[in-house]
Amino acid sequence: MNYLKKLLTKLLKWVGNAPELTLENQPCYDRYGRFLGWFSRSMATALFVFCKDENGDWRVLACERGEEAADFRGMWNCPCGYLSRNETTKECAVRECFEETGVQIPIDSLVFINYEDDPVTANRQNVTFRFGAKIEDHITTDFKFSKENNEGAEVGEIKWVKIKDIDNYEWAFNHKTRIEEISLQLHLWDEDEDV
Repeated sequence: MNYLKKLLTKLLKWVGNAPELTLENQPCYDRYGRFLGWFSRSMATALFVFCKDENGDWRVLACERGEEAADFRGMWNCPCGYLSRNETTKECAVRECFEETGVQIPIDSLVFINYEDDPVTANRQNVTFRFGAKIEDHITTDFKFSKENNEGAEVGEIKWVKIKDIDNYEWAFNHKTRIEEISLQLHLWDEDEDV
């Protein structure tokens, strides 16, 4: 790590009078010198929405990562994104779901599942809060998709993926494993039913 730090510092100084590079939290200031907060790890949410189709099969709401996604282009994920100022993690999860899919999920249907904060395994060292939603008063065809609120081409295809078919997709952020775990936590199946 020290070698990388020294190499990056030399590179930044070569580019132009860079301050000493540190990997610690740094204060952030606006252009007037007012303290805004600390530059540190980011907070994110992921929402795993489950709903039955017209045949009674459980499905999960998923998006293909578009050509302007920051990473994992062409892979699939459940709606997720960064926490904005002045919003709760549940509000963030609902907002990101709506922005990425056009599907509005009632905030009171969200169940906190867990969080990930391991700086080694977490994508970009994000601290991610995971929520699940089990929609039982609708079927998948009741929801209409929209990319109207997407950031550019961040999202490709949007669909309800049949839980039994998730192995047929390449998932970003380890979401395949999360779908399996959360579907069991939300008791989508009877104990004697095959998953």
